[in-house]
Amino acid sequence: MSPLPAIVLALFTALSSGCGGRSVPTRFPAHSAPSPEACEAPVDDPTVALTSDPPLPGEPTGPWQGLAPDAGAAATTGGHVHAH
Repeated sequence: MSPLPAIVLALFTALSSGCGGRSVPTRFPAHSAPSPEACEAPVDDPTVALTSDPPLPGEPTGPWQGLAPDAGAAATTGGHVHAH
């Protein structure tokens, strides 16, 4: 019988022996996610793009995640210039 399984077991035991030594706090800050006093995370509506029209320029973005107001930025040409 090969001594390989015993070597692998000994190596695994030696490497994993340092994993259990961390201390875990008994209380978490109230603003921390694992705290029982923490506020619930907001629930986004994943169907907002299917059930409503996107906001027009200058309108509030509301539930449309990722649409930051452009703050009056000038329109760009997309990186190319048309010859006139």
